[in-house]
Amino acid sequence: VLALLTGPGHALSINQADYDAVKGSLTYTADLLTDHSGGSGYSVYGISCGVVGDYLWVSVHTNFPKSGLTGSDSYASGNLFNPGDLYINVGGTFQSANGSAYGVATTSHGNNVTQAYNTWGNPVVEGGLYSPAGGGPFFADGTYEVYEATLGVVSPSDGDGSIVKNSYPTMIRYGQAVVGDNSGTAYLANVGNPWNYDIVYKVSTAAIGYTGAQDLQLFWAMECGNDGVECVKTGEVPEPATMALVAAGVTAMAVRRKSIV
Repeated sequence: VLALLTGPGHALSINQADYDAVKGSLTYTADLLTDHSGGSGYSVYGISCGVVGDYLWVSVHTNFPKSGLTGSDSYASGNLFNPGDLYINVGGTFQSANGSAYGVATTSHGNNVTQAYNTWGNPVVEGGLYSPAGGGPFFADGTYEVYEATLGVVSPSDGDGSIVKNSYPTMIRYGQAVVGDNSGTAYLANVGNPWNYDIVYKVSTAAIGYTGAQDLQLFWAMECGNDGVECVKTGEVPEPATMALVAAGVTAMAVRRKSIV
């Protein structure tokens, strides 16, 4: 029985003005410019991420168009490769297979990867936030299996220890909607930078349980996995002075309680 991928009721709207208002608060992580396979359309330049207010903002900087690109992978030729979905991991990474995983659908889609997968959940809705539902892998993997073997040095590694298997999470495959107005996405044309597009995502931190104390991984790759990029944020550790104040407060409360008793 296939696990259903039911869509959220609504997605948050994002426009250029919204992104312009927050992008100065985001941290930019550059990707290697020598680790994309195929033409320049497959190149990912970097990723920006950060928390502004109650929302996590992510922007993927790439030449890959929303309409996709046609090419060959390890399964067939003449495929239309689609933009991937945003992979989010709170408390872990996909390489280590731990933490709590989420995904934001970049486009509305079902099984666009029929050359590699016979089974798939129901379609996802553009901008919707999803969590694993069981019944199969949460995300599909990249379909250009010899990506690492062909390129040699790639960043990030997919962590599977094999150069002839592509384990980049690319598109939501089996998941369930996180109900509510929790997320949104926009594919914005870029002007003034080397890349053509900013794929912008906005996600409620409460919806994914992110407080800033946990490690956070954000990853994006197109369907074929010809290039990938990640942002990794280390969980914030309280300052020693803060910990001392907390300890002093606990001690003071204990003394007061003892004097009352």
